[in-house]
This record gives sequence, structure tokens and C-alpha cells, in this order.
Amino acid sequence: MSYTAHIDTFAADNLPPVELQPEFVFELPELQFPERLNCAAELLDRHVKEGRGERLCIQAEGLRWTYAELQDKANRIANVLTRQLGLVAGNRVLLCAPNNPMMVACWFGVIKAGGIAVAAMPLLR
Repeated sequence: MSYTAHIDTFAADNLPPVELQPEFVFELPELQFPERLNCAAELLDRHVKEGRGERLCIQAEGLRWTYAELQDKANRIANVLTRQLGLVAGNRVLLCAPNNPMMVACWFGVIKAGGIAVAAMPLLR
């Protein structure tokens, strides 16, 4: 089994020993996923690919984003992270923001870029 595609292996290298990790059992048909999976592809891109891009995805006060709009924002963020800031798969990215739609877009952008999103709220510092 391949554990990660991360170039920066800090997170994987610092996991507890295998015998102390939980056993994940995915026997239901709807829980069958490939060995390697970028969760942004399953949670966001799949909806656009399957024709649900114009459906409402996020709603906040005065704001409504469809799956396609959220995907566009996340893709732009992922491009900035990788092309301008040099993020490589496995790098950790601290996201310190209130729970709002842009935080969601940033989280998906980090995941799409292969990073590890570490979310924190400013009120909890």
C-alpha cells in the first residue's frame, strides 16, 4: 500500500506507529475509493464534473456560491500556492480565519495543491 504522494513527508513521518493507528474499514460500496485520493476532487470537482456545477454550494449573508464558483476560486488559490509561492505536496499551510466562504475556498485550494490545511480560528489564539 502506498501511503502518500507527498514530497514533504513531515506529517507522514510523525504519525504514531502503525499498531497505534485506527483501522479504517470501508466495506460499503459507496465507500470504495482509489488508493490515492485528493478529497477536493471527491467533495468539490465531482459535482461540477457530474453536471451539478450551477447548484448552490455555499450560502452566507449576502453571498451565494455555486459548486463551479467555489471550484474556480479554489483552483485560483491552488495555482498561486504552487506557481507563485512554491508549495509542494505535503507542505502544511496554516489557515487562520473565521468560518466564512473564503476560508472554505482557501481550504479547498490548499488540498487541491497537495498541501495539508491546518485550520484555526482567530478567536482561539
